[in-house]
Amino acid sequence: MPVYEAEAIVLRQYSLGDSDRIVVCITREYGKIRAAAQGVKKPKSRLSGALEPLSHVRLEFYMREGRDLGQVRQAELIHSFLGRNPSLKQVYAFSYFAEIVNEIIQDNQPNPSLFRLLLASLKAGEERVPDPSLARYFEIWSLKLSGLLPNYAYCSNCGKCVKDDGFYAWVGSGNVFCPECARGRGLRIGPEAASALQDMNRFPPEMFMSQPLAEDAAADLERLTQRLLELHLEKQLKSYRILREALTGQ
Repeated sequence: MPVYEAEAIVLRQYSLGDSDRIVVCITREYGKIRAAAQGVKKPKSRLSGALEPLSHVRLEFYMREGRDLGQVRQAELIHSFLGRNPSLKQVYAFSYFAEIVNEIIQDNQPNPSLFRLLLASLKAGEERVPDPSLARYFEIWSLKLSGLLPNYAYCSNCGKCVKDDGFYAWVGSGNVFCPECARGRGLRIGPEAASALQDMNRFPPEMFMSQPLAEDAAADLERLTQRLLELHLEKQLKSYRILREALTGQ
């Protein structure tokens, strides 16, 4: 059985018998993998501390060809993003990011850009308290890197750049229309939100967070990203409502 080495972030884990767990990770090299960690529940297990959710690790695992479940051989902890008395906002935001990645990426399909996005967003949320700006940034880029984000820069009808005036999104079809062509139909995204979408293409998450989104712009983008995620995932993510309450108090 071949042994693989990978840089990984643990997305979730769940029980497998009395002493084992199954861990779900996104790896830089191999995409999302599932692997059994034998004996990880035992008090003296060398693996237990490294395989908690939101841990950044170096992972060695066996994977038999044609099997969906591998076996963890060794895990070396690089950093735990929930290991130093995290705030509730950090717990909820990081859990939300992990759920998005777990749902949006297919097993064994490499997506190193999505891995880098998750790692960079966790680091940004660790350095600064997560806010709606970071949540919207992560949602937009997750959709984009998975090929699920339409081009919201230009009107689908007349080709006009919509950054300055905003646009109307037809979420189901992927079309975007300037105010003149839309005639009031579609999901309205105001100028500040449209401009923020362009800024997301230019800045890493920590820089985008340094100038928090205006409340109206954040609300516009939230409506857009949630509609897109629900369209493609066919459900609302469980951690979304909890995070929303933590960030907005609603």
